[in-house]
Amino acid sequence: MASGITLSAGVRQNLLSLQNTADMMATTQNRLATGKKVNSALDNPSNFFTSQSLGDRAGDLNSLLDSIGQAVKTLDAANNGITSLTKLVQSAKSIAQQARSATAPAATYDALNVTGTLPSETIGSTIAGGGNDLSAKAVNLSFTNLAETVSTTSGSVAFANDAAVAAAFPGSNANDGTVQLNVTTGGTTSTFNVTLDNATVQTKADLLAAFNSATDGGGNTLASFGVTATFNGGNNLTLTSNSADTDFSISAGGSGSTAATLTAIGVTAGSYNSTSLLDRVVANGGTAGSSSLVVSVSGQSDKTVTFGNSGGQVSTISELQSWMNSNRGAATASISGTTFSMSLGAGTGNALGFNASDVGVTKALGLDAAAANYNFGTGARGGMGTALSKSFNSDLTLGELDTTLASGTSIAITVNANDGTGPQTQTVGLAGTDNLSAVVNKLKANATLSASLDISNQAGKLKMVAKTADVDFSIAAGSATTALNMTAGSYNSTSLLDQVISGGGAEGDTMTVAANGGVAQTITFGKGSGQVSTIAEFTTALSNLSGVTTSVTGSAFQVGVASGSSQTTLTIGGSTNTLTALGTSSQTKTGTKHEGSPNSTRESLQKDFNDVLDQIDSLSKDASYNGINLLNGDDLKVAFNEKNTSSLTIKGVTYNASNLGLNKQNGTTFQDNTKIDATISAINDALTTLRTQASKFGSNLSTVQTRQDFTKSMVNTLQTGADNLVLADSNEEGANMLALQTRQQLSTTALSLANQANQAVLRLF
Repeated sequence: MASGITLSAGVRQNLLSLQNTADMMATTQNRLATGKKVNSALDNPSNFFTSQSLGDRAGDLNSLLDSIGQAVKTLDAANNGITSLTKLVQSAKSIAQQARSATAPAATYDALNVTGTLPSETIGSTIAGGGNDLSAKAVNLSFTNLAETVSTTSGSVAFANDAAVAAAFPGSNANDGTVQLNVTTGGTTSTFNVTLDNATVQTKADLLAAFNSATDGGGNTLASFGVTATFNGGNNLTLTSNSADTDFSISAGGSGSTAATLTAIGVTAGSYNSTSLLDRVVANGGTAGSSSLVVSVSGQSDKTVTFGNSGGQVSTISELQSWMNSNRGAATASISGTTFSMSLGAGTGNALGFNASDVGVTKALGLDAAAANYNFGTGARGGMGTALSKSFNSDLTLGELDTTLASGTSIAITVNANDGTGPQTQTVGLAGTDNLSAVVNKLKANATLSASLDISNQAGKLKMVAKTADVDFSIAAGSATTALNMTAGSYNSTSLLDQVISGGGAEGDTMTVAANGGVAQTITFGKGSGQVSTIAEFTTALSNLSGVTTSVTGSAFQVGVASGSSQTTLTIGGSTNTLTALGTSSQTKTGTKHEGSPNSTRESLQKDFNDVLDQIDSLSKDASYNGINLLNGDDLKVAFNEKNTSSLTIKGVTYNASNLGLNKQNGTTFQDNTKIDATISAINDALTTLRTQASKFGSNLSTVQTRQDFTKSMVNTLQTGADNLVLADSNEEGANMLALQTRQQLSTTALSLANQANQAVLRLF
């Protein structure tokens, strides 16, 4: 609001100058008071805001310095903890070393053993399969003789009951009459007239009685002389010879019989002849009454049987059987059906012989066979053939077993010892007169065979057995092989090496044995020199191992070390498949230590050691700073810029005794030098771990301190830059203030002078 006072131009001019000076002084005084030439955006927007941004960042970084400083202290705490832990671990080491120096109690270590089960070996062998060998054998002869037949005839009329018989003879005399039979027995012929009529025949029994009781002129009944009347299953009247030496004929009607009577009983006239042994002899070229057979049995004189119908002669098989039973001596004899047999027990010099008078005898008795069954299995030493005389001996030779071998033969045997030489075929010559002992001796005389095979006479049978499980052999087919009843073919052994290979192993595989820290000793499986292929060789190889005890019992084997005062160990190694085939595996066994009386000093030191471990656990938990313990598993993250895009994470560790690999010792641990040594080794590892971690923390601390120094410098740089934009020059501003004060004084003086003019006017009043 205007005052309404009018100032002179000079006063106004001086007043304005004084006001401007006062304003400038106020500005200068403000700069001097604040130290800044830019105090607001009005002073200099660009410098003000730039300075403020730089100052803000400097303030942020300055705040980071506090956390970085705390990180440094945390690392210092961890480093101090590691230093103290190291001292404690060193103390534990000193205690362990003191215990190690103290006298250890006398100790023993367990005996050790490793067992295995050997696969079974098989030894190639063969033995004669039956009686065809060359030892003394019972003479068991069997020939197929020609069969006897018995004559018979049956009527065509069936008499189901007595009424049928009565009806055949009704009493009208139509069918009454005679049936005439001519019977020849043993060369004697007789006639029987059987009277049939209503008066005598009314039942079936009457009919049979009429025939069986009919007599000849000498008073012999038909049944007793050689023919018997019966009814067959169809109720037909049947007439049958009593033996093969009986023939009979029925006369026709008008020739001794009544035709109507024959018709009534259905009987047909004709001849009905049997075939006896005598008939067979004669039919094949012999002569009744002169054909004969001489039977020779060891131990008695020869016996002769003549085939005929005279007294003392033989005409049927049953008669020959009876004669044999009376004259066989030490032998047995029988004829059953078509089998003629004689037997004589085994014994040196025993023999059965036959001397036939003609081919009729040999044919009828089957002695003419080229081969006979001697109950020696499938083989036979030959029958009499075309010869009329032959002796069968208990002592057999090759020639007797097979007549084609009489002039000699050979047998071929191939052996393979699996020693690298390959199969070796040996042909051994044999004579027809060789018995079993001679055959065995000739085979054993062959050096190649005797080196690989055990050849023997076992209970009269040729036997061959491989000497080792490495040996395979074969017998070639041939007449000698057949005669000896040996089976041609291969007889392969199965060795330990074969079993190892079949189990996936191979030649050259090994088994190693190391005892008590000694050098491993090697057993090599193979066929070469010094190598093992059989259980016997394996047993020998085990027995040659030093520093261990070994045994092989049956299929079980054992390798062991004895107990001792020092640590016992046993290590088995080698090819996996081979060890599996041997029933064992790669393994290392360590003997358990058994302490003597405990040493009290060691006991005390063990307690001290455990106390130190407790202190290690406690110290590792106490090494924290501001809630972070880098020695108890905590991590530390340090930010290095205001945006937290640059940082360092320091991984913590858990360094209690257990994690350092140090464990409390219980029982009698410190009584054992080996266990103390292991503890000292663990302590050394723990010290290495602590030193390594201390180095890591040191490296981390160096990094943090470097970043701390960098941040301090950066804060100073930012603050200086910010100040340079807004701070005033105190010297300059002081000079300005002095100049303005002078100006103010001058302005005041000028204003005073201007006012004096006005005052001069006042004096006029």
